[in-house]
Amino acid sequence: MNAFVPGQKVLIADDEQDVCACLKKYLERRRLDVVCVYDGAEARRLIEEKPFDYLLLDCSMPNVTGLELIGLARQRNPNAKIVLISGYPSFSEETVQQFGADAFIHKPIQLAEIDQILTKGDPR
Repeated sequence: MNAFVPGQKVLIADDEQDVCACLKKYLERRRLDVVCVYDGAEARRLIEEKPFDYLLLDCSMPNVTGLELIGLARQRNPNAKIVLISGYPSFSEETVQQFGADAFIHKPIQLAEIDQILTKGDPR
């Protein structure tokens, strides 16, 4: 398993502010530089402006969904690891990988799962 590199940039986009706060606190303890937004339009703006190493995107957000952001995220951050998050059982690992994500996490999020997914070697 690879370790996090201090200072790597993470974008968390989820309309549930408590999910963002929990993930931000957890990842900042690993010395990552974390930005949280609560809707897809703000996430799109940041993806267009800044590079990220990791993007954690909620599948269902106001304005723009995480699924809709994958193409732009791949274009702007080709080496980033993209993880989609959903509380809906209709989404699965296979479904989101068809959209181009690297991994999928169901809510409620298990924090140990975040480490496993983000530190796993690049699947591409």
